[in-house]
Amino acid sequence: MTDDAPHVADNLLRTAEVVHAGEVSVSFENGPTVRAKVGDALLDIAEASQVPIESGCRMGMCGSDPVRIVQGVDNLSSMRSAERRTLDRLGLIADCRMACVTRVQGPVAIAVHPDLDAESEEAAVEAPPPTRAGRAARDAVRRVVIVGAGVAGVTVAEELRHGLPDAALALVGAEPYDFYNRMAITRLVSESVSIDSLYLNRADWAESRRIDYRRGVAAVAIDRANAEVETDTGERFPYDRLVLAMGARPFVPPIEGFGIAGSFVLRTIDDAVQIQQHVRGRQCETAVVVGAGLLGLEAAYNIAQLGVRVFVLERGPWPLSRQLDEHGGALLWQMVHDLGIEIVPSSEARCVLDGDSVMGVELLDGSTIPAQLALVSTGIEPNAQLARAAGLEVAVGISVDDGMRTSDPHVFAVGDVADHSGRRHGLWPASVEQAHVAVQNVLGGEATYSAASPPARLKVPGIDLLSVGAVEAQGEDAHTIVLTDRSARGYRKLVVEDGRVAGAIVLGSLELFDVVTRAVETRLEVGSDLDALEQGDWRSLSRAA
Repeated sequence: MTDDAPHVADNLLRTAEVVHAGEVSVSFENGPTVRAKVGDALLDIAEASQVPIESGCRMGMCGSDPVRIVQGVDNLSSMRSAERRTLDRLGLIADCRMACVTRVQGPVAIAVHPDLDAESEEAAVEAPPPTRAGRAARDAVRRVVIVGAGVAGVTVAEELRHGLPDAALALVGAEPYDFYNRMAITRLVSESVSIDSLYLNRADWAESRRIDYRRGVAAVAIDRANAEVETDTGERFPYDRLVLAMGARPFVPPIEGFGIAGSFVLRTIDDAVQIQQHVRGRQCETAVVVGAGLLGLEAAYNIAQLGVRVFVLERGPWPLSRQLDEHGGALLWQMVHDLGIEIVPSSEARCVLDGDSVMGVELLDGSTIPAQLALVSTGIEPNAQLARAAGLEVAVGISVDDGMRTSDPHVFAVGDVADHSGRRHGLWPASVEQAHVAVQNVLGGEATYSAASPPARLKVPGIDLLSVGAVEAQGEDAHTIVLTDRSARGYRKLVVEDGRVAGAIVLGSLELFDVVTRAVETRLEVGSDLDALEQGDWRSLSRAA
């Protein structure tokens, strides 16, 4: 904290009372004091006040936007477990919050660039009940190997260190980079961020936790009989428990010619850098993106920022057809069009046309789009080859039970590689929650993973979009509330089943994202509030926050 922080805090107490109904004062250390609406997120307030801050992924997971609360910590929304674990991972003390998920309820003063020097005094994971069986199971775990250093693997390693302070922990990751924000790699394409800005942990995070972190090292075999993992360096790591978090790779449908120069997938830092270099080196004028999902649209936007005309192929009738209804899809289509991106509905790629590089993409209907770049973004498939070769049960991904255990009780699987009840979630929040459950059970607990529908948020500047839970009402007791604002291209849809919130679509109204998401997650009972909700008054949803 700087020397003038007490002055900032005193000034806050004198002048930052509620100035008129629904407004409070937010004071930035070494910056302005501004008025904000009750319920606004600290990140939005900072951005609107032109206070420099990294926006991160706006999901409370990535760790890009921590702030320190100088004054008024009790005037903020309550902290949830995901935010607490993120702060612990960053080594931040108790007076810090993540700006993207923290909302003001009264006057506060904040510093937007907190130091990363002090370790959190709170454990990242609660210990399981101290039963005799639980203690015995924990005492039997002296060596843990984690394969995969993405969000699932890193979360497991960090939380296990709290629960097993003296155990040997080895983390093996095939990528040469430190743990980074995979959700933001599309921004590398447009050069709007640097590689260094994507890193989510301090440089010494593994060393400071006594985690044997082997980056750029791939696991090549699992010897279950001898409880060892072999790597491509020839080393063998013994384990009492093994956690598999190898993630997934891009799924590429059969497209003739794909793989030539100028054709890409986008999953890693290296992929993003190669796309950017190809656009610059070939002076690309047109690109085709196959797939109008979240990643496809975000990639299309960032490619377009380089002055490239972008066409996006969508198999469905509108973009994000699994997350949006027809009206929401039509609005999104128009907003994307305004950004210079053309969506081609009900279309699929048949082949990539090549000379010495990509020359265009031919569609199934025989038409051709001339282009110098083709990017396929059609989903992911789990990296389950290692588990299959070791004789573990594999469906599409590695089969796990509710405790994230595989067919071998000493082996767990989490994140994009895991197949839980026939589903692969492929989303950051699900990976974090699965890692948390696995850690509890490695420590002798009986935690279970309940598959929810994580919210889908589009990260394209100027388009605020949330889809969570059910998109269409199901059943006789279902009710749908639809509100539109044509002038602002706003759209809100709430799906209510049996008097409880089952799903929502919100286009615009960023201030509602957190409360709507929480209402769906908790299946908030709103039967008595339907009239107010129909009139556009959604304040009752804040009961779930």
